[in-house]
Amino acid sequence: MSLRAWYAAALLVAAGMLPASVASQLDSAATIRGTASSTFNGRPLAGVMVSVPAVHRFAVSDSDGRFELAGLPPGRQRIRVSYEGRNTEEYDFDLRRGKVKKLVVLLDVDAVDLAPVVVEAQARDFSRNLAGFYDRRKWYAGFARFYTREEITRTHVSRLSSLLQRDGISVRCTTQGCVPMLWNRGTRCAVAVAIDGMQFAELDYDDVQIDEVQAVEVYRSTFLTWGVVPQIADFAPAGAKSAI
Repeated sequence: MSLRAWYAAALLVAAGMLPASVASQLDSAATIRGTASSTFNGRPLAGVMVSVPAVHRFAVSDSDGRFELAGLPPGRQRIRVSYEGRNTEEYDFDLRRGKVKKLVVLLDVDAVDLAPVVVEAQARDFSRNLAGFYDRRKWYAGFARFYTREEITRTHVSRLSSLLQRDGISVRCTTQGCVPMLWNRGTRCAVAVAIDGMQFAELDYDDVQIDEVQAVEVYRSTFLTWGVVPQIADFAPAGAKSAI
């Protein structure tokens, strides 16, 4: 029997021998569970410390970026994130008795200020933050093009329009104005563009500096026609590709 199997068996035996009072305390306690990843490319980060200072408890993310803090008192608790000796501000979350609070922690480890994104895990199709982007990237990779900050940097483009042109999206002007468009099965179709979940009404989306863009997702028209478009923007384009 391997060491891992023996350890798991030992845990199972021990769990069956817990006094009733201890088991009751565990049932009434709250748990924080989550993942830590890089904002730059979405890869898991090991060594990220997530702590609850008020109760002197902490956990450190493993090689898969996972962490867990069990046995916490229910109620409003402040969470602190640290990495390589650098602390961030604290984040408030409500913990419920006997429930698991799932968190997503994203860090820019190369920045002077870690500037983490610490959010509660949400349904991937409704989450408009960077955590939702990486979750959709994992599930919809075969139906959409996802550009991380790392990939955007690697393209060496200087404008957002140049990045979208890689997916066939370009601006076309008519007497009624200029709109992003692409060719789809021999037909030129308008493309809906949203930034931070809001439809972008500016004619020139190059007003958005490419250095400030953390992620871009472009959905193919075939994906949209299935009616399973993520609800991360305030529009529902039909039969056309969208860039967000």
